[in-house]
Amino acid sequence: MATTSITSSSVSNAASTVPTIAQITASQKANAQALLSSLGAGSGVDVNSLAQNLVDAEKAPQQNAINSKITANDRKKDGYTAVLYVLGQVNLALADLKDTSDFKSLAVNGASSAYTLSPTASAEAGEHTIMVTSTYKAQKSISTVAFTDTTTAGQIGTGPFSISTGSGAPVTISPASTTPQSLVDAINATTGLGVTASLVNIGSGYKLVLTGTAGSANSFTFSDGSTSTTPISITNLQTATDASLTVDGVDYTRTSNSVTDVISGVTISLRNTTALSGGSPSTDYVSLARDTSGLKLKFEAFVTAYNDAQTLLSEVGNSKSTLETYGGTLVGDSTLRLVKSKLRNLFNEASSTPSTNVKYMWEMGFSFDAKGVLSLDATKLNSSLANNYDDVVEALTGNHDNLSKYSPAAAGFFGDATYRINQLVSATGAIATQSQNATAQNTKYQAQLEALDARMQMLLLRYAKQFSAMNSLVGNVNAQKTSLKSTFDGMMASYTNKN
Repeated sequence: MATTSITSSSVSNAASTVPTIAQITASQKANAQALLSSLGAGSGVDVNSLAQNLVDAEKAPQQNAINSKITANDRKKDGYTAVLYVLGQVNLALADLKDTSDFKSLAVNGASSAYTLSPTASAEAGEHTIMVTSTYKAQKSISTVAFTDTTTAGQIGTGPFSISTGSGAPVTISPASTTPQSLVDAINATTGLGVTASLVNIGSGYKLVLTGTAGSANSFTFSDGSTSTTPISITNLQTATDASLTVDGVDYTRTSNSVTDVISGVTISLRNTTALSGGSPSTDYVSLARDTSGLKLKFEAFVTAYNDAQTLLSEVGNSKSTLETYGGTLVGDSTLRLVKSKLRNLFNEASSTPSTNVKYMWEMGFSFDAKGVLSLDATKLNSSLANNYDDVVEALTGNHDNLSKYSPAAAGFFGDATYRINQLVSATGAIATQSQNATAQNTKYQAQLEALDARMQMLLLRYAKQFSAMNSLVGNVNAQKTSLKSTFDGMMASYTNKN
């Protein structure tokens, strides 16, 4: 028995010969229109309009019903998009409060303009005394004589020139010519020297400026052994020094102006010596205290985001909402009810990590009114932070730091809320799933519209054939009527003439 091999190309070729619904519809419509156009006026009726009106009368209710479902699903998707957005905003606000480190920001009081203090999350509150004696800086020197310009020869001698840094041996500098610029170029071309040169215009001429590397170990000397001209000598504008400071009575020397290992968790950035008192740097008294004002702003941002979310959830579920685009888009929606219930319950129940003195949100100053609006009593919050700081942190964060939003571990009010909201807004969550279902349904509805249009074109063709037959019949009857009338008229004329 012969067999036929079926390949992908043969399948695709066969498929390409099968007309699509759109092609069938177009063909049927063209046939119907051609037939209707060929009809005469035998019946005196506009059969084109009659056929189309009958088809439209049958098509319109079904088409409108399907389009209504598509519109409803599109509005649902708008509503789900809005819900996803406001829940995301709540999560953004929680991101600043879900970790223990979020509560450890410290405010600095009493620092001078000579330095700045930058506490990290590991810093502890407390008081310190700070005095800056010197900063980490490089030697800067300038020549005592000025040159007329930078390129005229003979303004410097033939040397020898040398520079020595620290305890190292002198390094010989060999300019290519006797111009000031040549000396500058020779110094800057000497590798490993640690000294750079430049010429500065002082108005009455140019002076040589030498700049070394920061740190007392990198001071340098310059020597000009020329005998044919006045040797170049330099004077210091700035002495090379290490950073020197006294913190809490202890002296420290560092080779950087960024000091990170003196006060735990704090970076001290040195700028200058502290204010002079009797010719010597004075001591500053600095305090590091919990930044309750900063925390208050974070809490207020969370309250705002939560209330905005609740407002939007109410609007999308309100059939009488006047909110543009999103209002009334999820009336009676079960997923919306689920979201509203979960969001409210996140903060009504006891903390998953209750502490000795704090178990509920209301104990920290949070409260809900009859309409579910969240508010914050700043005085009560400050009191909780001042008297039960560790308990507040534990109840809100579970004492976690950088816990993944995908972790189901008990993490206090804000850690748990982050995890549960993430479940709602994830790509596999209830909201995204419902939005995807609406999109899938609309795809099916679009297919139903195409199928409906194909059926209506077939119906139009059938009506056209029926009306063609009717028109032919009426035409024949009219022809017979005309023939009979002519016969009778002839008979009457014949009868009349005989008389």
